[in-house]
Amino acid sequence: MKIALQLFSVRDACKTKEDFLRTLKEVKKQGYDGVEFAGYHDLTAQELKTASRNDVLEYNRGIGNKNIVCAYSPADSEENLQKLRRVLQSAQKAAQKYGMNVFYHNHSHELLPLNGKIPLDVIKEYCMLEPDTYWLFNGKVDVCAYIKANAPRIGLIHLKDGGLNADPCTIGEGKNDIQGIIDAAKEIGSEWLIVENDNPKPDGLSDSARSIHNLKTKYAI
Repeated sequence: MKIALQLFSVRDACKTKEDFLRTLKEVKKQGYDGVEFAGYHDLTAQELKTASRNDVLEYNRGIGNKNIVCAYSPADSEENLQKLRRVLQSAQKAAQKYGMNVFYHNHSHELLPLNGKIPLDVIKEYCMLEPDTYWLFNGKVDVCAYIKANAPRIGLIHLKDGGLNADPCTIGEGKNDIQGIIDAAKEIGSEWLIVENDNPKPDGLSDSARSIHNLKTKYAI
């Protein structure tokens, strides 16, 4: 199993194009096997592949990326859910031509019942998921059971730790069952676990270094 870092976690270290390239090198040095982008800092596809922005699919084909993730959507009304369905299905149709996959990344608001249904259950009917393990936990979901039960609908997994009050933290320093999640991910054959922290402390790179250190020393990874 490979470990990647969602670069939103180190956004404070990526103020400029040069910062971004240095950060990519530092993340690799920390021991991560890959990254999940949260923007490209105006690098060309060739510049990014070897270290002019254009269409998202063309750009990602240029850097060799096969996965496109919808990071957020409102889910508090039928209108918003129908709009999301149209957008994701259109994106999937376009992505298939490039040999790419489209996933939906959850927070906890998609777990709030709407007209007798859980929005995330509706979304997974037509789109593969990138479950965020912290926001599932924050939404009072048994994360390990959820991963196993939805194995056919899971493409990527965001590995995230935290407390009970919308307070993500370094992997291994919160209340989430990290070992259980790792074991569940292995059980369903997940290729990647993607580390993320929405609120890194004292800074992104220090936090990402602690997370990968904890994963390599405290858990069976």
